[in-house]
Amino acid sequence: MRKPLSSLELKKILETANERDLFIVGHIYIENTIDRILEKKFNIPSKSIDSTRFTTALKMDILSESGLIKGNIKKNIGLINSIRTRYAHKLEPNEQRISNYIRDLDFIGSAPKLVGVNKKFEKYRICINRTFVGLKKIL
Repeated sequence: MRKPLSSLELKKILETANERDLFIVGHIYIENTIDRILEKKFNIPSKSIDSTRFTTALKMDILSESGLIKGNIKKNIGLINSIRTRYAHKLEPNEQRISNYIRDLDFIGSAPKLVGVNKKFEKYRICINRTFVGLKKIL
């Protein structure tokens, strides 16, 4: 089994300039952590979790109904999934809609001053990382 990813390692991975990579890979790390929670807390075999019928929505229903995921972490996961869906299914996602999703993300903690080469997506990067950290605490 692979060593769990650290917050710092995830931050480095999210430094990509490619928007599609950023949004799809960010989502993959969040969903992978959700999968690990389902395996650990509910003893759901990874073979079942990997099934295409076990959607992110179904995973979130289980975790929400159990009370493990709620509030801003739940909200962020929904928005992160919406962004990923746009980039996975559209050649040219609606930029305004993506901006709205990012605007609605919660920092989960204090709001930092956004600095960086690509400030446009810096909030997304921070929110992915903080959501990831919040999920890891559930593990």
